[in-house]
Amino acid sequence: MKRKIWILFLVLLTQYTKAQSDFNKDQQLVYTYLYSKDYENAKSIIDNNLLKSDDIHNKIIGYVLLADYYRSIKKEVESIEALEKAKALARKNKNKVDIAFVEYGYAQYYDKINQQELFLKSINKSINEMSKHKNENFILTQMYFLRFSNKLRKSLESGFRSDVINANKHALLGKNNLQINFTFNNLGYYYQKQFEDTNNKKFLDSSVTSYNNAYKYALLIKEESVRNRCLVVHYLNKSSSIIKTSKEYPHEESLKYSMQALNIGKNSPNCSDIVALIYINIGDSYFKREEFETAKNYFLKAEELAMNDNKIFPAHKIIILNNLSITYEHLDQLDKALEYERKVKEFIQQNDQEQFDNNTKSLEIFYNTEQKNQQIKQLEEKNQIYSKQKFLYIGIILLAIAGVIFLMYMLYYKLKSNKQKTDLLEAERYEAELNLELEKQEKARIKAEQELLALQQEQLNKQALATSLQLKQKNSFLNELKEKIKDKEALNLDRILKDERLMDDDFNEIQNIIKEVHPNFFNKLSEVSKSKLTNQDMKYAAYLYLNMDNVQIANVMKVETKTVRMAKYRLKQKIGLEKEADLQTFIQSLFS
Repeated sequence: MKRKIWILFLVLLTQYTKAQSDFNKDQQLVYTYLYSKDYENAKSIIDNNLLKSDDIHNKIIGYVLLADYYRSIKKEVESIEALEKAKALARKNKNKVDIAFVEYGYAQYYDKINQQELFLKSINKSINEMSKHKNENFILTQMYFLRFSNKLRKSLESGFRSDVINANKHALLGKNNLQINFTFNNLGYYYQKQFEDTNNKKFLDSSVTSYNNAYKYALLIKEESVRNRCLVVHYLNKSSSIIKTSKEYPHEESLKYSMQALNIGKNSPNCSDIVALIYINIGDSYFKREEFETAKNYFLKAEELAMNDNKIFPAHKIIILNNLSITYEHLDQLDKALEYERKVKEFIQQNDQEQFDNNTKSLEIFYNTEQKNQQIKQLEEKNQIYSKQKFLYIGIILLAIAGVIFLMYMLYYKLKSNKQKTDLLEAERYEAELNLELEKQEKARIKAEQELLALQQEQLNKQALATSLQLKQKNSFLNELKEKIKDKEALNLDRILKDERLMDDDFNEIQNIIKEVHPNFFNKLSEVSKSKLTNQDMKYAAYLYLNMDNVQIANVMKVETKTVRMAKYRLKQKIGLEKEADLQTFIQSLFS
């Protein structure tokens, strides 16, 4: 009796390959719950943590995982709807990683409905894109495993080895113990098949090493239900491997691993589908030992579990019914053997019809979806055309508006230019007038400065003459005093000073000094006077003109200041000035 229980169990694992990133705990939990068939908790995380996230990337992941969830509970319509939502978000987001993730979701869907060409297109596209990014080892493990499982079911050899090795490599990099566990199981199976084909012991050693590594990582899984499921799978694989690789059938060793698997599986509520496989394996072992009654009992236990469990694959159910038919035949219970043979045929027909209906339904959903996508694509193309036309019309309108604005601008510019020219001419005229006015003011200022300078110069000349006169008088007095002392004529200094004050200097020298400044000074002064002026009057007038005060005049004249005041009073009367008039001001004004 040919058995392919282990291979069929690998197919079982493919149902729960979920895409995740290396550090997304929510994805990992969903993956774990779906693997352990805890659908309620898986759905809760998808709804509450991923789909309600503000991050569009998390929402896309949520919808892809939601599609996996609905596929696990055989709700194909809902699964497709979830994928379509994920695709719409990814198309809107335009992120290559998100698009690759959605392609992976569709690859799972295409694999299920046997659309091989579409499957390969989507899975290859996903792997190529994800391989470009860091920290995507977890999802790459899932992708390589999915492609490996697809080739395993279809007996495809191309790329078989590289897929199983790459899946294990990325699982180790991603550090997820569950992934590492089942990728080592896959490696164990690969090397086991190589040994069966070549009988090369190195492949058998590699197979044993891989299975042992799978066991090691199974023990590291924290979730008890998942860890127990992995251990059950490990022992079941070991039992099947021993049967396949041993020259003589090792009943006891195979049964040992099967019983270990059974002890764990019976106490794990999520392992009912695997327990049925264990019963098949144990029953097969006893059948090989020709202990048909015991074999029958285990096959019946498997049937009891299988027929009431939708989680168990139809192929496994067919194996159970067929094994019972053969076992009853060996027990000479032909009626039972025929009964189970009919059950096998009926179940095959029923399953084929169900499979056909499911495939038909899946294909219908697929084609409806494709039709819908085509309609969406056509609408998008129409929208693009409408958008282009809209932009064209808008462009024409904007061009017309731009033309009008340009013409208005040119008109405005011309008017502005004319105004600027007018303003410039007006400014130039105003500037010319202003410059003319400034020139006049400048000439007036220069003239005023020249007059002021002349006045100041005249005043300085007066002061210089007065000072010169004082110095000359003092020098003359000192020289005269020196001579008298030298001649011993002045025995009494007071007497000498009194005699000096009474001296009448020659006024001719003073007249010459005054005449150097104003030649007509004395003549004009005589003309304005009402009485004849003496030489003494002229002398006082000259000193006043030189702007000397009473003290200075008294020193020069060698008289008392009151004498000067009296002399000035008499001079004022001779000239005929009013009592309030200032004599000095009057004299200076004559020559201003």
